[in-house]
Amino acid sequence: MSKVSAKMPKRKKSSSRAKKPLDTFSEKKGRGRPKNLPHDWVIGRAESYRIILAEVWPRLSGPLSLAETTEQVIAAFEDCIKPYAEQFVPRLTSDILTLIHDPDFPKTPKAQIGFLADSLAGRPSVELRTSRDICGKGRAIVRGRSAHKIIRREFYIECSCGYEGPARDNACRKCGAIISMWPGTIWGNPGLFQ
Repeated sequence: MSKVSAKMPKRKKSSSRAKKPLDTFSEKKGRGRPKNLPHDWVIGRAESYRIILAEVWPRLSGPLSLAETTEQVIAAFEDCIKPYAEQFVPRLTSDILTLIHDPDFPKTPKAQIGFLADSLAGRPSVELRTSRDICGKGRAIVRGRSAHKIIRREFYIECSCGYEGPARDNACRKCGAIISMWPGTIWGNPGLFQ
């Protein structure tokens, strides 16, 4: 029996780490604090809150500014804006109370709406100030984009009528044949999808 085991080849040592992992999820994380919530979600939620608060602010601002306890905040939302109250209270009650008594709370209605919406958008995963910073950076990116838009795109075509050159309004300039939007036409093999 010992002769049989002596003839078997020895196993090669397996490498402790694969050179190219099958999954990239388990790779080493980057530097810095990990994101708890994607920034796009925070920005989108802030815009949603802005729309809601802008609609109801004339009714809500008076009772909300007089609120001193969390119960009064809940009562202000439920009495003034019943359909939207569940998005804010009781989950964000203590944050709302903190914000309306913050010394930096703005004086004008539009600024108050923006301050509340941006601050509450990331809660409870993101701090109030961080949420405002995320929303500010998102708006700065949007402001930095070009105001110009693509009006028309053109293709270089080879038509069966013999015309070769740029298209005009997605059609042949010579005979007016319309460019098919099938992928084969765009990728250069029109016979594939016709």
